[in-house]
Amino acid sequence: MMARMSRFPVRIVCHAILRIDLVPAQVRELEATIRRRCQDTDAQLVDFCVDLGTPKRRPEDYPALSYFRAGKADALLIVCVPSDEPLPRGDLLTSRALSGFPAGWLAVPRLREVGLLPPAIGPRSVARQRAAALRERRFPCDVIARWLDAEGYAAPNTDPGHWTRSDVLKLLREARSAQPTTLSEEPQGAQAALL
Repeated sequence: MMARMSRFPVRIVCHAILRIDLVPAQVRELEATIRRRCQDTDAQLVDFCVDLGTPKRRPEDYPALSYFRAGKADALLIVCVPSDEPLPRGDLLTSRALSGFPAGWLAVPRLREVGLLPPAIGPRSVARQRAAALRERRFPCDVIARWLDAEGYAAPNTDPGHWTRSDVLKLLREARSAQPTTLSEEPQGAQAALL
């Protein structure tokens, strides 16, 4: 499902589309199963949102997407239970994200691509500052890339359409070169000129 990451887990929101006659115990069992699978892959389940299949027409109608608009999640897991029933007709999420399948997995760039999140517009100068701040907190470049996507900073290239590790490395180099030099950056042992 995803690569193992021990220190910086992928933040997942599960949007479960359930048949109305499921009993609460079945819903709790499904949530426990999703939570266990996330733990097994070192992912963090941010929330488990229940949807009884009433068609929605706007992205704002999905509580699960609010985590992405706030930059607090990296991937959306959509699960339809039971999986052998037809998907809700006229529903924005299932029509754009599932393509007829009972389950789907979408990262933030894909959610933007299918119109479930607004386009990324964060300016590069602010992305540079954010990347530098995250690096100071010892986040690796691939995690910084994921967070820049989640927080809505526009990726520098339309292909692949999301931040990559090399994009983050370029930002960090730009951030270092933009910092003003200070006296503490003088070579060790160099004497200051006296006037």
